[in-house]
Formats: sequence, C-alpha cells, structure tokens
Amino acid sequence: MGGTAITLVAVTFGLAGTALAQAPGETIQLDTITITATKRPQADANLPMATTVLSPEAVPPSSLDPIADVARQSPGTNFMDFGRFGESYMTMRGVGTLGTALNSLDSVIGLSVDGVPTTLSAISAPFLDVERIEVLRGPQGTTFGRNAFAGAINVVNTPADGRREFRIDAEGGSRGYGFVQGTAGGWLVQDKLAGRAAVRFQNFNGDIPNVVIGGHEGGAQLGSARGTLRFTPDQSLTIDITGNYSRDQRHNSAFILREQARYPASGTDTRPRNEQEIASGSLKITKRFEPFILTSTTSYQDIKLSNLGDFTDSLLFSKATGFPAFLFNSPYNDKIYYEDRERIFNQEIRLNSHEGSPVQWVLGASYFRSDFETNRVYGTAFSPTLNGTFNNKIASETIAAFADATVPIGYGFDLSGGLRIAHDRQTLHGNYVSNGFPGTVPALAQRKSFDDTYLTGRLALSYHWNDKAMSYISAARGYASGGFEKTTSFAGFGLLSTAFQPAKSWTYELGTKAEVADGVRVNGALFFNDVKDGQLSGFDPLTFLPFMTNQAYRSYGFEGSVNARLAEGLELTAGGAWIKSRVVDATAAALASGVRNGNEVPQVPHFTANVALSYRVAAAPLGIPGYFNARAEYQFVGSRYSDVQNSQGAKMEAYHIVNGQIGWEKDNLKIYAFARNLLDERPLSYAFTYAPGATVNYVGRGRVVGVGTSVTW
Repeated sequence: MGGTAITLVAVTFGLAGTALAQAPGETIQLDTITITATKRPQADANLPMATTVLSPEAVPPSSLDPIADVARQSPGTNFMDFGRFGESYMTMRGVGTLGTALNSLDSVIGLSVDGVPTTLSAISAPFLDVERIEVLRGPQGTTFGRNAFAGAINVVNTPADGRREFRIDAEGGSRGYGFVQGTAGGWLVQDKLAGRAAVRFQNFNGDIPNVVIGGHEGGAQLGSARGTLRFTPDQSLTIDITGNYSRDQRHNSAFILREQARYPASGTDTRPRNEQEIASGSLKITKRFEPFILTSTTSYQDIKLSNLGDFTDSLLFSKATGFPAFLFNSPYNDKIYYEDRERIFNQEIRLNSHEGSPVQWVLGASYFRSDFETNRVYGTAFSPTLNGTFNNKIASETIAAFADATVPIGYGFDLSGGLRIAHDRQTLHGNYVSNGFPGTVPALAQRKSFDDTYLTGRLALSYHWNDKAMSYISAARGYASGGFEKTTSFAGFGLLSTAFQPAKSWTYELGTKAEVADGVRVNGALFFNDVKDGQLSGFDPLTFLPFMTNQAYRSYGFEGSVNARLAEGLELTAGGAWIKSRVVDATAAALASGVRNGNEVPQVPHFTANVALSYRVAAAPLGIPGYFNARAEYQFVGSRYSDVQNSQGAKMEAYHIVNGQIGWEKDNLKIYAFARNLLDERPLSYAFTYAPGATVNYVGRGRVVGVGTSVTW
C-alpha cells in the first residue's frame, strides 16, 4: 500500500503541476459546471470533494434503468439490482451494506431530487425532464442528512424558467421496445408565471424466455408525468410548485439458474409482477434579502410498491434436487407476495450567502418523517422464515440543524467545513400470523423503538495553484442510522426484533481538480474509509437462528476522471476507480456465519471504468444540410462478491456495456439509430450457490437496437 499510495499522491499533485505549466493565452474554454447539491451554488472546479456531473446525453430520457446508468458512469459506484422495487441499493468507494438493505432508510448514499430527499423505495424511479445529475463522493451528512454515508446523488430537473420549448421524442426498437415523451414549457404570464410539463410512456416486452408458461420476462410498462410552475412577482421572490406521478410495471426475473444451456431462461410457473407507483409534490419559496437568501422547501411523497413472485423456479430446483422439473410447477404454491407503502414528509428552511460573496455559507434546519408499512404473505415449502403473514409499520423521524461555510484564508488557501446535529427516532409495530408451517409460533406482536442523537461534519483545506487548478485535503465523519429490519423475518421463530446499531465512519481524501490543457479538465482523488459498526445481518448455520451484529471494515483507493473538448464538436469523458476493501476485527457472530478478517465488502468492484466519445460535424461536405452526430460509450464493472462471506458461488465476473448512437439533425429535427448493450452482455447484480452445481443469478437487460426521432418547435 505504501509505495502505491506515494505514486498516487505524486500523480494527483502532478496534475496541478501540469496545469501550472500551461502557456497563457489559450482560447478554448470549458463550460463552467455548477453544483447545487451542497445547498448553495458552487463551481465544481472549486469544490473540495470528488464529483461527477452527468448530462441527459449520458443518462438519456428513455433509459429504463437510470440509476444503474448513473452508477456505471460514476467512478467507484455500483448498483445492486434485485429486480424488485424497494430492495435494490448502491455502494460507493467500498462503502455499502454488508448484507441486504434492512429497511427503506438503510442506504449509504443520500438520494434526492431537486434537493428533496427520498428513500430506497424510490431508488429505481424514472427520470423525467432532467437537466443534470450531480454525484458527490465521500460522506455528505452535513447538508444531506441521514445515511449519506458514502456520498450523495442529486437529480436536478429542468426548471420552469420561461424558456419556450415544445418537443416530442420517440423511439422504437427490438423486443417490442417503444418510447414517447412530450415536453412543453414557456411563459403563461410574461415575466410573472412560467410553466413546464413533461409526459412519458414506455414499453419493453422482455428478453428472458419462460420455458414453463411461455412468453418473456424482464418486460416493462411505464408512464410518468411532471408539471411545475414558477411564480416571480418581483426580482426578489421565486415560488416553485412541482407535482410528479409515475407508475412502473415490471416483470423482472429472479432465481435464474446459471448452469443451463439456454441461459438466461426462467422456469417459474407464474409471471413475476413488480409495480411501483409514486405521487409527489413540492413547494419551494426563495426570497432574496440584502444580507442573505432564504429558502423554504416543503415536500410530500406517496410511494406504493408490490411484488408477486414464484419462489421455486423449476429449472433451479430440479438442478439442485435432482427431481423432475414438473414437480416444482404449481401456480398456487411457493409464492411470495408483498405490498409496501411509504409516505414521506420533509421540511427544510435555510439561509445562505449570495453568489460571489467572499465567504460562502449556508445554515438551516430540517424535519424528515417516513411512515412505512408492509403487508407480506409468504407460502413456501422450504423455510420457516418464508411462511406466514407479516404486517409491519415503521415510523422514522429526524430533526436536524446544519451549517457549512467556505472561508478564504489567504495565499491561495480556502478553509471549508460544516457540522450537522440530528436526532433520529424509529418505532416498529410488528404483527406476524403463522400459516401453520412446522416450527413457527402461531402469532407474534411487538412494539419497539430506537433513537439516537449524533453529530456529523467535514473539514477541508484547499489550495488554488492558479485559476485553473486546485488541490485539497479533507476529513469527514459519516453516520448511517440504526433501526429495525422491515420484514421481521424471524418473527416466525417467536423472536422479537433487535434494533441494528448506527454505523459510523471517518473518511480521508486527497485530491486535485485541474484544467491541464486547453479544453481538458482532469480530476483525481485518493481516499481512505474507516467504518465502525457496519450493519450485518444473517443466519447462524450452527444454531439455525438469526443474528445481527455490527462489523468493522475499511476501504481505500484512487479515482479519476477526464472531461475534454478535443476539437470543435468532439468531446471525451472518461472515469475510473481502483478500490480495495476488507473486513477487520470480525465479531464472534460474524465469524460463526463464515465471515473472515480480510474478506471483501460485498458489491464492491475492484475496478470500474467508463469512456464516452461524442462527435458532431457539418454534413455540408456531402451536400447534405444539417449535422451528423455520433456517440459511443463503454462501461466496465469489475469482479466482486455478492456476500460478505465471499462464498465461491458469490464471486461475480466483470461485465462490459457498450452503447452507440448515430444520427442526423437540422434545425428542429433529429433522427438517429441506437444500440444499447451492443455486446448483449447481461449485467450481473447478484449470485449465490443454492446447491452444488446450482448457481442463482440476478441478471439485467440484454441488447436493444432501434431508431428514434426528436422534433422541437
């Protein structure tokens, strides 16, 4: 580690040295990137933390998996897709859950839309009318609050700013793929009231054949709408009102057998059904006073999820047991069904400095409440934990106050830092009723609560070599809230739930951001994470009883990115990360479950990389009006384990995604052909050995090719 670290430090600061050597008088200018996720607008080039900002070209409006696209284009980030809404999660920089997400708030990455926080219930929500996506790496608890343990993602939608736009986008392609979106915006009352709206419909028939009931799984039917109004009675007051609605129906496969000739194919006797319905609204009031800006944001979200699935895939269970496949086919047995609903209210009030003030600062207070309820009906022949009816409610509240500032201290140095003090409280009301499965108790009711008061913060020192290069060093305290597992899976044993304890971390970062040449911006960072009390839940194979423990682990690595305007119309973006993670000081409970010191943190790839090249050139040399345009993307996710035991069957191979698009445009018309996942290489999210010779895989979508058009007026 020592020699590698020294080399990486030299590279990091060498970037700044290169920028210092640039000759004056260069004319090509890169666009200024502004970050708003920190609760005040800040130039990305001066922000002392690693960031990635993605445009709609990088995450197209038609993406069926937008958060996965974000993860693959953000160095050191990985998205774990279980295919069931509300159960997926992410890792960043080697920090993540050590098992599965225990409830909707058990995330290491803060998720927000226009600064409004949401939960894992909405992690797979569609993007609609997006202006950019901001990814901040390293603990962001100061301004994002609870569970921004590894970083934060803020989706920024296009505002109603009076700009006139009427647009239709449409695509059609293989496997019944279809997409249409309409967008309209402009002044409703000149210079006083602006409006903007977008509506989207999408279909995909699926590409995983079902060998039992026919047809294909992996399909999607999606509809969403967004509307926003902006009222500006005078230059000092802005009122934004926004409403969103989406309904997403999927038929995602689970328990796919890896050892089969037709891989991937499903052997379920019931078509899986996964649904997510989200209705939300927000009110943002911004008032500009002479000494500061006052912002109040009020929001409400109502999220409904449901899932119906067959627990006994006949291909898998036939391979695992040696019995004929037809014995596992029954549309009435071995089914899992659940309905979740989460209602979220958030209120934040903050004051911040004006842009351009010598000292940049923000301070505020927030209140967050989540009311989560789940109704789960399990009926299988294989496990006591997958039988019975579970009706659980979890109420979570957070009250917090925060402050953050950046102060110039002279000689090119800036000192920045922030603190957040918060109080969390979570209560569980659990009710379980047995279906008579052997070994289960008839019923169990429980009421539990957990609360904690904590302090998070960060401190950074940055040095500006010149107006095009800066280096920084920082330390940050991370915190992930404790609470209760949402399914109370072990209630059937008559065991009351035990609260999992909060996880805490220290993160240290050394980085440089520099415009190293005309039109070339390079960022690089070294990081080290020391996590205490990471949440680990599992099953003890010796006692056949559940356990919950807190386990320490560490991660370190290097990440970098390049944004370059190589020539007129030719742009390159690239990024990558190398990460090493390991479990340390394994607890007795963890050791009993098969965890060993030195094991890797699950879902953390050793390497990730992404490259995108865009080109736009006049078609006139060919005697054609308008412009040709093309874009090519390559994304790489390295090998990783799906469990903290690092089981043999849980080792997942690296995969590659290649996307391409080529088209022609003139004035208000654009026509193009596209290929997504051109290599038809299935993204692999999860794997485990069910029995010798029977490996379970969770896989993503294959290749989709088609044509599209965009018309504006």
